[in-house]
Amino acid sequence: MNEDFIDLRSGNIGTESFWPSFTDIMTVVVMIFLITSVVLMVRNWELIDRLRTSLLAEQRASEMIRSTTEVNATLEEQLAQAQHEMSVLRMQLMQSTEDNDMLNQALADKEQKIVLILSDKQQIEAELQSSKQQVNDLDQQLRQVTVNLHELNKSYQDQSTELKSAVDKLLILNEENEAQSRQLAALETDYGNLKVKYDKLFKPARTAKGKYVVEVNYQRIKGKERIRFKDAGDDAYTTLSSRELHNKLAALKKRHPETLYLKIIIPENSGLSYSEAWEFMKSTLHRYDYYYQDS
Repeated sequence: MNEDFIDLRSGNIGTESFWPSFTDIMTVVVMIFLITSVVLMVRNWELIDRLRTSLLAEQRASEMIRSTTEVNATLEEQLAQAQHEMSVLRMQLMQSTEDNDMLNQALADKEQKIVLILSDKQQIEAELQSSKQQVNDLDQQLRQVTVNLHELNKSYQDQSTELKSAVDKLLILNEENEAQSRQLAALETDYGNLKVKYDKLFKPARTAKGKYVVEVNYQRIKGKERIRFKDAGDDAYTTLSSRELHNKLAALKKRHPETLYLKIIIPENSGLSYSEAWEFMKSTLHRYDYYYQDS
């Protein structure tokens, strides 16, 4: 055992064996320090790599959240626009239905007139038979009138020549008047088109993006109007009277004069005529909606 390990006690240490043993010990200590430093550096690199991965994952999650928020805002705006367009289409359908009813009524009136005309025709045919006898009686008078007619014919031809000249002048004047009317109509059409383009050019489109959006549902049930209102952030509608609705919208307009967006919803089978629905939508929007306040 004494051959493997050197006794370092003071009494047993020789001058020749002390320094090699001390060098070996220091070498071992240095190697242990180096190995420990290498292990710590490797662990630090692993921790730095994990931290970098965590930061990248957090950054990607933030980008996904921001992208999802923008997509949701765009979808909400498209939904609001689609509901507005659906309400307009429903009003157009109601107008078409009313026009169809008016045409059917006009057709029924014409059929009634045809029946009356057929009845008058039968009566006229009966009177025609009676008139034939009178024609025979008048035939003699006609011969006498023919003589007078020849005399009047000459006078008629002279007057016809004068009348033809007057008619030609009248036709020329009518053509000039029609040409001027067409030019005026074309100018009015061009002015209307230019005005529409001018308004579209200088006024942005109506949008719910970034606005304070409220919903108004309007319909008529059993002859009585029903108005339901949903404020921004509400989950359900609240039924209001017309006066309560105007008070509510007036207060919201005062708080949000430049961002109040009204979503007017006319449900299917609303019980309203086209004129009633259109008048309610137009008057409400022009009175409270931000888009119509400067018009």
